[in-house]
Amino acid sequence: METVLIVDPFSTGKLYAPLLKAQGVRCIAVMSTDSLPKHFTDDLIRENFDAVYNWEEGLLEILEPLSLSAVIAGCETAIYLTDYLTEVLRIPGNSRITSDLRRNKFSMQHALKKHGLANIESQLLSSPTRIAEVVATLKDTATYVVKPLNSAATEGVVFAQGRAGVETALNNAAWQRKNDLGEINLGFIVQPFVSGPEYVVDMVAFDGVYIIASVCRYTKVQKNGSMFVYESLDTLDPRAEELQPLNDYARQAAAALSIEVGPIHMEIIWSADGPVMIEAGGRLHGGIAPLLFQQVYHPDLLSLAIDSYLGRPRPRKDAVSQISHGRIGFFCSDEQRTFAAPSSQALQSVMEDEAYCGHRYFIDAGDTTPITIDFATCPGLFWLQHLSAPQLDISTANLRKKLWC
Repeated sequence: METVLIVDPFSTGKLYAPLLKAQGVRCIAVMSTDSLPKHFTDDLIRENFDAVYNWEEGLLEILEPLSLSAVIAGCETAIYLTDYLTEVLRIPGNSRITSDLRRNKFSMQHALKKHGLANIESQLLSSPTRIAEVVATLKDTATYVVKPLNSAATEGVVFAQGRAGVETALNNAAWQRKNDLGEINLGFIVQPFVSGPEYVVDMVAFDGVYIIASVCRYTKVQKNGSMFVYESLDTLDPRAEELQPLNDYARQAAAALSIEVGPIHMEIIWSADGPVMIEAGGRLHGGIAPLLFQQVYHPDLLSLAIDSYLGRPRPRKDAVSQISHGRIGFFCSDEQRTFAAPSSQALQSVMEDEAYCGHRYFIDAGDTTPITIDFATCPGLFWLQHLSAPQLDISTANLRKKLWC
């Protein structure tokens, strides 16, 4: 029986074990550190694993005799330990020498630049002592992005106008504080804001050959004083001719990040000068997207990732086809108010919608809704799937009315 080890099986990383077990593969879990936040560890489904361990070097004596087939990174916090274990246990994977390229946002951009690819010029600050020096190099008329080196999603990301805005953002930044991943912020980078539509390309690496598993496009709207409120994420056909420049760039960027095995989640802006990577991660797309992709694409991201980790045959580069249309819609709160869950009648009506797949709130009944200005303040979402793309618009209007009013 094959045995795999999953490091930090949280977020979408918890989706691996049930599929692997259904294929007769034994699963073991390892927690990368004892400082993981409770909202992560509460996500652990222990019954999916034959054993659950906390990482310490002595654990190698238990792992080495198991003849593991793969070490899988469950989420962002798993990258460094996953790469280390694949190396010391002599299992095909991504080199620990290049782990930073898949976790550190400054290192990612430097790698793109080194390989002659479109990149975002970034200035690195490891402490507040460099704030004055960096601010002095900026333009008063430009818009900048200030972001932590090692956070996830949009946590800690601030859009700032000119020198004064950047200086304020850096002075107020969470220096040396824990982020939502339970990690200490290692520093911050300052980047010029790049405008254009935002895409997500999910790939799977088979010995350095990249299969495009999904392509999605975000729709953002201007609301509540913010230009970047997420409204929806729509799936696209990876084989569409107009997407080939995006896909070609994504593959080149993945190679620059030295990703050899497993999934790659890459966020890209298609600017006036062409595609440019914002950031990437050596793990599955987060949230509910991999489950939606199972209904939209064939083969899908999860099954491809498992095949890659287990060394199964690589499909053709253009093997993934879109068999349906999918959308993730994001709720938006325009005011602070007490949140009340929808009535049972409303929920029944929603479940009868022909494109409805599910919904999720990030707040509880009785909580005060935040004013939505970014993804971090989004109060919830829903997801849809249908053979007809126009039906997604009809269902979106229906769900927004019934689930968020």
